Amino acid sequence: MLPTVLWLALFLFAIGFFLKNALIWLLISIVLIIFAIFPHVAEWLAMAFGFETTSNFLLSAAVIVLLIMEIKNSVLISKHENRIKTLLQELSIMKSEENKKDR
Repeated sequence: MLPTVLWLALFLFAIGFFLKNALIWLLISIVLIIFAIFPHVAEWLAMAFGFETTSNFLLSAAVIVLLIMEIKNSVLISKHENRIKTLLQELSIMKSEENKKDR
């Protein structure tokens, strides 16, 4: 199992997958493997959070984790869009000033 995890990590880094995202997905995979090996842990957590069945707990946890990741990615995309807009404006101003100098 360890060689598979190492191969997956190397593959993800080779194709340019961001370290933050790779670590998050790796952590999620490890948690799921723990739940598969020790199902009583998932059952205990489900009961502790008030779920009747473990599957409802796992589905709810997955939805919450994915929502958090999507919100984080949306914020990151918004920041990048604003930065691109600012850079385009700065470039336009520089080109405009360069054209004024050439005249």
